[in-house]
Amino acid sequence: MSEDTRYLLWPDGLRPPDVDVPDGYALRTSKLTGRDREAVDALLDGGGQRNGVEAFRDRVLPKGSFVAVERATNAVVGTCSALHDPNAGDHRFPFGGALAGLVVDPAHRREGLGRALAAAATRRLLDAGYDSVRVGVDADRKPALVLALNAGYAPCVLEDGDVGRWRDVFDRLGLPFDPDRCLRP
Repeated sequence: MSEDTRYLLWPDGLRPPDVDVPDGYALRTSKLTGRDREAVDALLDGGGQRNGVEAFRDRVLPKGSFVAVERATNAVVGTCSALHDPNAGDHRFPFGGALAGLVVDPAHRREGLGRALAAAATRRLLDAGYDSVRVGVDADRKPALVLALNAGYAPCVLEDGDVGRWRDVFDRLGLPFDPDRCLRP
């Protein structure tokens, strides 16, 4: 993640999200091998995540990597993984889990696949007992920020200046900002 990464946390006690898969698509787990790995690497590369699956594969929970498949073609068109990521190099997220590699093929966006993939990975982490679940998003990735917020994640405040940074993000997104919704790890 970059220096301008914004973290969002899953609120304690919030029910795991429903996984609503749009018509014409299916969600399944993947071992990130073979054709799935090739497809996921291509999606990640197209989404600006140049390190591909190798960057996180060893931290994916069992049955924690999800792919969205177009039923008509059986093509992998989206992906998201649930990671065991206890601190991500940062002491503020002890014993936590994280979403990683959330990407949907541009030709299949705005169908609800990103939300379904995020919900599946979030549910997997919550079902595994993680009480600290987060997603990190670069501040300039507006669609990813909106998706995480709409999926139920709340802005994470790590430092005093983060409330103002989040206010700026919400202004750029054209969304109302409520500082009381911000969470601290």
